[in-house]
Amino acid sequence: MSSLSAPKEGVQENRIRPCRRPPGEFENSPPEPCELEWSALAPEGFYARRGRRVFDLVLLVVFAAPALVLGALVALGNWIVLGRLDRVFFVQKRVGFRGRVFPMLKFRTMAEVRDPYGAWESGRDGLRVTRFGRFLRNTHLDELPQFLNVLRGEMAFVGPRPEMIEIEEWAREHVAGFTGRLAVPPGITGWAQVTQGYTGSDVAAYREKFRVTDWYRRNQSLWLDVRIVGRTLVWMLRGRGWRWKQGPGKVPLLADE
Repeated sequence: MSSLSAPKEGVQENRIRPCRRPPGEFENSPPEPCELEWSALAPEGFYARRGRRVFDLVLLVVFAAPALVLGALVALGNWIVLGRLDRVFFVQKRVGFRGRVFPMLKFRTMAEVRDPYGAWESGRDGLRVTRFGRFLRNTHLDELPQFLNVLRGEMAFVGPRPEMIEIEEWAREHVAGFTGRLAVPPGITGWAQVTQGYTGSDVAAYREKFRVTDWYRRNQSLWLDVRIVGRTLVWMLRGRGWRWKQGPGKVPLLADE
């Protein structure tokens, strides 16, 4: 099996030629690569093509009961903190498998703004996080509603994190081949999260994010996914959140509600 440390060399720059966007597609969604090119980027092997969905369904069964209990408590806490039942959850369009846009679910952790992309780009995201929201982020309990996304087949437990439409378009412009990461379903957690953490509006950080995610795409296996889930549980118990491993003098920006 491949080493768990993503190598610096050998990252393929997947320069995908976009096809014409299908009729009725959301107007701001990134253009999809051709079906043949998506297939060429898809991971090889039985697990990647068939087994990972079984893995997701098994985890859904295993974690269903504790997720429901914790989810109910978090929903009650958010209701008390935010004062309105309709603000407990956060729904946002994200770019998922093969460029398809889907509504991703989370527990709300931030105060509302009219322009979330502008807040992300300017680095004001951290100022919007509520005190209870910071606890949810540090323990990753804000991700619990995404069990529904996994059940509906829009996400997997392990995979690249789905980006906002505007951020995906920004990343495509600045990182060659970035769209290629969408050749695998997006995940609640992923190799980039347990090795790199959250990234901000920094081109170098997103290039590293693509490098790490592309390594996962090419080395996907049951054992690797089990290791990632295990590391994620450890991060949750430590309550440290996804901390961006940054160089000195750089301020981390939170790119995820």
